[in-house]
Amino acid sequence: MKRLSYIPFILFLTLLVSSKGQQTPDYFTVHAGELPVKVFYGLKPQPMSLLGLDPTKGVIYCKQGGGRVQLELRGLDRQNVKGFVYEWPQAEGRVMRALSNEQYQNPEILNAVRPTIYKLMRYLDIPNSYFPIHGDCLTYVKALVGMEQFEEAFYVLARINLAKLDEFGFREFSETSLDLAGKMIIANPKSAKTARALLQRVQIRNDSGDHASYLKLANSLREKGLFNEAISEYARLSPIVSKTLNSPHQTVLELWPVYCYIKLYETYIAYAARDKRYAAAANKMFNTALEALKKIDEEPPARQTNEYSLYKLIRSLVRIQYARQFETAGDADKSAVYYRQSVLEITEGIVNARVGLEWLPESLMMAADAYEKLELHDAARNVYKQVKIFYKSTKWEKASDNRMAKLPPPA
Repeated sequence: MKRLSYIPFILFLTLLVSSKGQQTPDYFTVHAGELPVKVFYGLKPQPMSLLGLDPTKGVIYCKQGGGRVQLELRGLDRQNVKGFVYEWPQAEGRVMRALSNEQYQNPEILNAVRPTIYKLMRYLDIPNSYFPIHGDCLTYVKALVGMEQFEEAFYVLARINLAKLDEFGFREFSETSLDLAGKMIIANPKSAKTARALLQRVQIRNDSGDHASYLKLANSLREKGLFNEAISEYARLSPIVSKTLNSPHQTVLELWPVYCYIKLYETYIAYAARDKRYAAAANKMFNTALEALKKIDEEPPARQTNEYSLYKLIRSLVRIQYARQFETAGDADKSAVYYRQSVLEITEGIVNARVGLEWLPESLMMAADAYEKLELHDAARNVYKQVKIFYKSTKWEKASDNRMAKLPPPA
């Protein structure tokens, strides 16, 4: 008898092996077995045991009155089946109510309901109107994420049919998958490949909420320095967003990949200083960034928009790369020209930017660094002081303190 839906073999291997190299239990096998339910033929309930479901054949396997029965998943009405009901035992029911109230203090309480939940999850392909178990299964999955049981949450969400659940009106399973992927990446950037395998199973609808959630997840990859991975997710989202007229996300989806290519260039060029074989990769990243930026320059973000300051940050980053190239080549005069240009670019973006923009602290730090290169130490010190005020108790405050400590004393 086939279980649930098939998943790619590589993904199957991935979900079985945790980041610690330990094997995640195959909970669907460990907790296999009959599920006692009541089946409604007309109005009168009768006892029945569910044995399994084959979604490819559309068959529900059952046992009733000592004999085996096969029900057609898409023909329950024709078979006079009005629905199934599972009744939680009293103690387990209390645990489910605690989880639904987000009482996540003790992950051990999951043990009480885990055997039943994995039996129920075999039947998520049955519409909720016939078998109302989807809410309980969602409660359990959300509890796994809330309790940071990421390996088990991944195991579940990589196995169940997210697209079918979307159709049933339980989009929250997909939303929880996005939430899980983001938290996995934040907790351990090395899990990005695993998390992204889960993302591919989530359908991105032409919906502003979906766009915002997926953009947030792509941004988390970028923030962790996973620039190649971030570029791939931006590329997946961008054509979907482009179908929405006046989407607030379209511009940043054009800008962030350029930023990522520049950051990849910085990484590769640093490697190239030790190993010339990286030079070609560095040049490819830089040229890709320049080509994309050239297209954006033809129709840049409006000055009054938030994205304008990000656009200027990227233009400043490009000029800093040129400045460093001339600096490395020993041409101090040309290097200074590009450092001045970078200051002008970044300052123009900062003037109209609001403090809450995620890229603003980096913009300020870049401006201060360029001032240092031009030996305008007082100007650099003033910028660092601003960063300390606006971004207190963050990594930017610490970075400002470190840089200020290295500046010459005020005249």
